[in-house]
Amino acid sequence: MTEQMTGGSAVDVIVVGLGAHGGAAAAALARRGLSAAGFDLGAPPHSSGSSHGGTRIIREVYAEHPVYVPIVQHAYRLWRRLEEAAGGPGELLRITGGVTIGGPDSPSLLGIRRSAQEHGLAVEMLDADQIRARWPQFRPSGEWAGAYDAGGGVLFVEECVRAQLAEAARLGARLHFDEPVRRWRPDGGGVKVFTDAGEYSAGSLVLAAGAWNRRWASGLDLPLRVERQVMVWFEPADREGLFGPDRCPNHSWEWAPGRHLYGQPDFGRGVKIGFHHDGEMHERPEDVDRRVRPSDESNLQTVLSGILPRLGRVLRSAVCMYTNTPDGHFLVDAHPGHPNVIISSACSGHGFKFSPAIGEMIADLVTGCASPYDTSMFKIQRLLGWRASAAEGRRRAGVR
Repeated sequence: MTEQMTGGSAVDVIVVGLGAHGGAAAAALARRGLSAAGFDLGAPPHSSGSSHGGTRIIREVYAEHPVYVPIVQHAYRLWRRLEEAAGGPGELLRITGGVTIGGPDSPSLLGIRRSAQEHGLAVEMLDADQIRARWPQFRPSGEWAGAYDAGGGVLFVEECVRAQLAEAARLGARLHFDEPVRRWRPDGGGVKVFTDAGEYSAGSLVLAAGAWNRRWASGLDLPLRVERQVMVWFEPADREGLFGPDRCPNHSWEWAPGRHLYGQPDFGRGVKIGFHHDGEMHERPEDVDRRVRPSDESNLQTVLSGILPRLGRVLRSAVCMYTNTPDGHFLVDAHPGHPNVIISSACSGHGFKFSPAIGEMIADLVTGCASPYDTSMFKIQRLLGWRASAAEGRRRAGVR
């Protein structure tokens, strides 16, 4: 798949990072007829970044904000189109349904209701008794409620990344695996990118390096923080197959105010469960402890014993990373000092599902096309000076 580019030769666009969003960007740019080259520190899919772990949730009814709904709807269509080239239905995306469970007035359920109302989406509201009757593997507390989205599903992470990179290569993108970018600099109206193998020139640059993005946009001091996340796979303890994909939807729980975890069906390697946004924060990906600690599993098991009692022993576990903005919304915008440099940090723990649509959004920015979506929440301006503003707020509050 990899076609090496001669050091010094120029392309239209260089993409740094070939995970979910970088791979999608390379494919979208090549699809528009641009010459594109992509670089990654490894050979994706790999476990060094965020695009790994077997499965990710995809859902149309979006609690985070209604602005995401049209984007994820388009992402569904793009995943299906990519799936046709990858081998057929079910290879990348499997519909399982999805249920979100929490207090009836929890932000999660209120957000789902808002998105459903604004976009006319079908959502089934359930009380705790109805949830337990439909899915006896779930044990919500008596006062809890749920919102069921029949169109929710699962994306198979590694297969998705492979398919996006295969599409990019098929369309002519030159993919440089195991060749980390060391630095970049403006060069006239374009950019130069430097690796251990040589230097490369391009008209535009896309920074889609996830947890490493802050390094490449170092002059901006972006408030991107890397969060340690642990994924754990459990053996189902029931003998009825209640956790299989035909009988178990994706399930997200606001198990305490502001505390979240997610679960996914058993596709033969265990039921995947993890806390959502409950990990240690770091400034650099190198500072993240990639070892799984005994407390990571035991803390999760303590919570699960009350709401998912039919789970058995731990089969395996792994550490992943979120790269978060302060408000949890995406960053997809041009560098304020270099309009031909696009920064994409489209995750904050909920961005994988959007990646083919984000790839097109990046291509729009590179080519100067208007986006068909409302991207005002994704602009970089809201993040510039955030650290200084936060420090001033702490000073006025008397917090050191």
